[in-house]
Amino acid sequence: MDMPVTKTASPTPRADELHFPFPDFPAAGTATEVADGIFWISTPVPFVGLKQVNLWLLRDGDGWTMIDCGYGRDDVRALIEQVWQSVLQGRPVTRLIVTHNHPDHIGNARWISDLWGKLRPVMSLGEWLMSNLAVRDLDSDNMQQRGVFYRRHGLDDATVAKFLAEVLPYKDGVQLPSSFRRMTDSDVIAINGDHWRVMTGGGHSLEHVSLYCAERKILIAGDQILPGITTNVSTWPSEPEFDAVGAFLRSCKRFLDTLDPDTLILPSHRKPFFNVHHRMRELARHHAARLNLILDNSPGTIAAAALIDVLFKPGLDGHQLGFAMGEVIAHLNHLVAIGHMQMIEDKASVRYRRINDWPVNPSFQ
Repeated sequence: MDMPVTKTASPTPRADELHFPFPDFPAAGTATEVADGIFWISTPVPFVGLKQVNLWLLRDGDGWTMIDCGYGRDDVRALIEQVWQSVLQGRPVTRLIVTHNHPDHIGNARWISDLWGKLRPVMSLGEWLMSNLAVRDLDSDNMQQRGVFYRRHGLDDATVAKFLAEVLPYKDGVQLPSSFRRMTDSDVIAINGDHWRVMTGGGHSLEHVSLYCAERKILIAGDQILPGITTNVSTWPSEPEFDAVGAFLRSCKRFLDTLDPDTLILPSHRKPFFNVHHRMRELARHHAARLNLILDNSPGTIAAAALIDVLFKPGLDGHQLGFAMGEVIAHLNHLVAIGHMQMIEDKASVRYRRINDWPVNPSFQ
């Protein structure tokens, strides 16, 4: 199978827009070479609106390093095997790196590990632990606990029932190996002579990993930096007061301060792009706009569920409803953290009350 090979040109975007050097996604079962020795794969996911996830193969001496696994289904595995046949040139996958615990990123970890000789996925400890909880129907995948949590935040019984009936369980698309190799923030991983610095981020998941090669000006970003769409930033019932938005914005500030402005961003969804500094500032403006929208629609005491139609288009399915509730609660918690709202909690409910009239300015608090 022929592989389309496209070399990146010097970025020349306007200051206020992103530049996408590759006009098309790789066709199913093929890969596009986005930089010397770095191949882009696109595989399907079963989530409404998201449609696909990007995986990466990096030439690595006598073998290959693979980054992320795709959702754990037979059709995805068949596409990955097609890519291996055309790209690997008879060399094995010798290392598997996983950016974070979500099923479209870790789903095929056991299959890949077993197929290539008991590879241990290289991950942060936080992501490994969260994946092991979720696959056992705990933490983020304790659906009954999530239902109780959403009721306390004002979601009515019928909508909670819709969520429980339509949410896609984590273990539907994830099989884990029995062990892993840990990587931590600021570790340096050598791949084919290049040095990739581990940068962990928060807000989207507990200890999300991105990989930055400063010499090549390339960031394998995972879900931490996406073009066109915004990363889901949710609060979960096990840590109900967590300021996930604040954690995400602090991570954005770190990337803004660290990355060369001409860095090629390889995201997990949508297409590779240039002009990451613009994207970081755009994300700060996006979250400030959502925070102000909440304030504008909270004249008195309000529950999170009352704000779903304010922040999201109608017609969400049950799976999307869970993420929507998590996002609304996360933004309300951030407003509490920066002094704009107060949380009012009792045994039956959680409400929020605005305590000042100031707008939120775009920032990386």
